[in-house]
Amino acid sequence: MVVAEPVSTPATTASASAEDEAWLAREEQGSRTGIRALLLVTRVLGRRGGRALLRIIMFYFTLFARAPRRASRAFSERVRGRSSFWTAYRHFLRFAEVALDRVFFVQGRTELFEFTHTGGQHLRDQVASGRGAILLGAHFGSFEAMRAASQDAELPINILAHNANAKMIAAFLDEVSGGRSKVRVIEIDPEDRTYILTVKERVEAGELVAVLGDRLGLNDRSAVVEFMGAPARLPTGPYIMAAVLRCPIYTVFGLYSPKRRYDLRCEPFCEQVVLPRKTREAALQGYAQRYAERLEAVAREAPDNWFNFYDFWSMPDDGQA
Repeated sequence: MVVAEPVSTPATTASASAEDEAWLAREEQGSRTGIRALLLVTRVLGRRGGRALLRIIMFYFTLFARAPRRASRAFSERVRGRSSFWTAYRHFLRFAEVALDRVFFVQGRTELFEFTHTGGQHLRDQVASGRGAILLGAHFGSFEAMRAASQDAELPINILAHNANAKMIAAFLDEVSGGRSKVRVIEIDPEDRTYILTVKERVEAGELVAVLGDRLGLNDRSAVVEFMGAPARLPTGPYIMAAVLRCPIYTVFGLYSPKRRYDLRCEPFCEQVVLPRKTREAALQGYAQRYAERLEAVAREAPDNWFNFYDFWSMPDDGQA
C-alpha cells in the first residue's frame, strides 16, 4: 500500500530486525505494480467494495504480522490500558482504510467525504502575506486529506521527503492522478544539503513545505522527549530548518473517523524558531517536547489514527543531537 505523504524511515539500530521494518511500518516502500493493483480495486469495487475487501486482507495481516501487531498492542496498552488481537486488527484496518482514501484524494474526488476545518484561515493568511511556512505533521491520520482540501483554497503545498521515499511519493502521485498532480516533492539527500535552497525558494515565494516530525531518518539530528509516559527520540531537523529560513511552523493533522469524515486541524506552533548559540540543544529539545505534547494530545483523542507500527520508544544511538 503506497501513501502520498511526506515520510521518513525509522533510524536503524542494532536491535532492529527486518520484521520490525514490516510493510505497515514503512508504507512508502510500495511499487508501481502495487499502485496499479490498488487503482484496479478502486475502479472495479469502488470505495465501499474496496473497504470490504480490506477487512479480509487486514485480518490475515494481523494474524501473521507479529512485529507490527506487537507494536500496535504496546501502543494500545499505553493509551487505553488494554490490548488484544482485535484492537490490533481494528488499528491495522484503520490504516488501510485511510490509505485507500488517499487514492480518491489524489484523484480529486473530495465529494465522497465530509470535512470539518479548524484553523485553516491561519494558512490562507500566511500565504496571503507572501511568506511561506513549514507544516509539521505526523504518521497520524491523513495528511493527504489536508492537502486535498487545501487545493480548493489554492494553497501551494510542497512535500519534503527523504530521497527513496520522495521517488515513491512522486510515482504514486503521477500514477494515481494520471500525470495531473500539481504537488511538488522536494527530495532530501543526506549527502547533498543543497535541497535546503529549494525549500528556501519555496518559502520565500509564499509556499508551504510539509514535513513529518514524528519519525527519525538515517543520521537525523534528534532530541529525547517525554511521550506517552516514556522517553522517545524525535527529529529536530524541522526546527533547525525553520530557524535558518526564519519562517513560522504550523502543526497540521487530519483525523479520520468512520465512515467518511476527516477533521482537518491547523494550529500555529511557533512564529519564529530561536536557537541561542549557548543553549541551542536545550532550545531544540524544548521545541521537540512541545511538538510531542501536541502529538500525544491528538493521539490520545484518536488512537486508531496512529500509524507508527514499530517500537516507537526504542532509543537508537543513531541520530543523537
